Amino acid sequence: MRYSRFFGRTTMTVPHDADSVNARLLTQGGFVDKMAAGIYNYLPMGKRVLDKIIQIIREEMNAVDGQEISMPALHPIELWQQTGRDKTADAILYRTKGAGGKDFVFAPSHEEAVTPLAKKYIQSYKDLPLSAYQFQTKFRNEPRAKSGVLRGREFGMKDMYSFHVSDEDLDQYYERVKQAYLNVYERCGVKAYVVEASGGIFSDKISHEFSVVTPAGEDTILVCKKCNIAQNIEIAEGKIHNPHDPEEKELKMVEVKMERGPSIDENAKAHKIEPSKILKSVVYKLQNGGLLGVCIRGDLQVNEHKLSKFLGQEVHPASKEDLEAIGLVPGFISPVGLPKVKGGLKHAAEVYDTHEKGVKEVHRSKESLHFIADNSIKTVKNFVTGANKKNMDLINVNLGTDFTIDDFADLVSIKAGFACSKCGSKLEETKAIEAGNIFKLGTKYSEAFDVNFTDEKGQRKLAIMGCYGIGTTRLVGTIVEASNDEKGIIWPKSVAPFQVHLIALGAEKDPEVKKSAEDIYEVLNHACVEVLYDDRDESAGKKFNDADLIGIPLRIVVSSRTLKEKNVEWKLRTEAEGKLVKYEMAPKEIIEWVYGDCDCGDDDCK
Repeated sequence: MRYSRFFGRTTMTVPHDADSVNARLLTQGGFVDKMAAGIYNYLPMGKRVLDKIIQIIREEMNAVDGQEISMPALHPIELWQQTGRDKTADAILYRTKGAGGKDFVFAPSHEEAVTPLAKKYIQSYKDLPLSAYQFQTKFRNEPRAKSGVLRGREFGMKDMYSFHVSDEDLDQYYERVKQAYLNVYERCGVKAYVVEASGGIFSDKISHEFSVVTPAGEDTILVCKKCNIAQNIEIAEGKIHNPHDPEEKELKMVEVKMERGPSIDENAKAHKIEPSKILKSVVYKLQNGGLLGVCIRGDLQVNEHKLSKFLGQEVHPASKEDLEAIGLVPGFISPVGLPKVKGGLKHAAEVYDTHEKGVKEVHRSKESLHFIADNSIKTVKNFVTGANKKNMDLINVNLGTDFTIDDFADLVSIKAGFACSKCGSKLEETKAIEAGNIFKLGTKYSEAFDVNFTDEKGQRKLAIMGCYGIGTTRLVGTIVEASNDEKGIIWPKSVAPFQVHLIALGAEKDPEVKKSAEDIYEVLNHACVEVLYDDRDESAGKKFNDADLIGIPLRIVVSSRTLKEKNVEWKLRTEAEGKLVKYEMAPKEIIEWVYGDCDCGDDDCK
């Protein structure tokens, strides 16, 4: 492709609203053009990158027996009402009305389309497993479309859905897809960690995210470099070190007057102890209106996501008014000597385990606030805590002797410096971009649409589902965020818009330069090498700056200076300095560089 005829050019002007590296570089490089917040045109250069990413994904999905289909982006609202996601996903749904006032949504995902479709073709166990995927445009009404193409309101995605006879069959397939996803990222030139995460609106089970480490990441993950594993900070587990002697003798509890501030640090300073010796009590308001106390070591934080999962319902920190309504003093709360609850059933909460449902249910109690606790308090002796009175504390407070807890769980927020739960190495905290995710959906959607099959014994059973998504346009932005320098983008060879950037310097004044560059261009085109030929009448500085900004892996420069020695300049985008290669040998060496690692099996590539 001759750059002089290209639709979409570089600009050195930084977009005023570019809030991320990918937004700036993709726009300046002529890859995308912003139409509105979260909505982008893909220009020829950007489309070439996107198509290459899509082809890599297609090959990997085909390799795990996925079959490509195409489903509509416009869905009748009845499908979403059937799963209940017309309400649970309401905040991100774009809605519209069709002829006759019929309600539709623009799909943010396709569970509601693929499940009733699969039902038409699944009759018996012989029809399973089944896996279908598509490349489709998605629509999500993001409240804050930001970070360029990373978080759009309209974006491209590959989504795949699988149907199975059993959990075991899903588990096996899930692992195959997990590896296929890692293959995708490796082939796209980025390093991705597999991260356990919440299923969000798609599933109530644990999901797996694929996170690419970059300072511009929206997510925080904890990485163990020894185990080569990562965890989302929301659900991360780790070993909690007890800095105190577990054999310490228990002392008698004493109430003392202590004028201090309400914070843990102020409390520790006033008593001249480490924050880990403070018994911290946090009160939460539950979804059903009750209140629940949570105890944790003073140097640790409650992970509200873990707490919500443990209770099976959402929680929010209680307000000052909530606390005062049941006679508690903010900053001096503890599970020791609690006041009787004012208002009886209106305020307090009791937690117990309902085994039939397998969830924590919350019921109100007339007597006092009930407490659960993080496991970290089990190994500490002689805590200091509030006495549920203003400016009064308790010292030498011990679990089992001075107070009891209704239940224990892992409720702590893990952070950098904590030990890996597997090997004990220190965890490192880093920013990352979520570049894909996979979920075990179970029977959530097959039950909603009654997708049954007849098993080998003639019994009817629900199909078990999994889903697997990669944002294709998001991956474009992710690669840019992970691979750039102060000059511009550094595209991996596999997804670069072109493999070679050919530059002619002074061709308009020197016929030999023009002919030599044209000859190389023709040879490379004949060999099916993807070449961007900068044939413009521009300065060397302009052409070199544009080349660095665009980020094509190999730059070849033809100039009167190099031709004097019968050479051309060869420079990789990843290297600071170039080298000279003989003009006559240049086409052959370029072709070998492009196809040398090709394993497609086509002899014409060699």
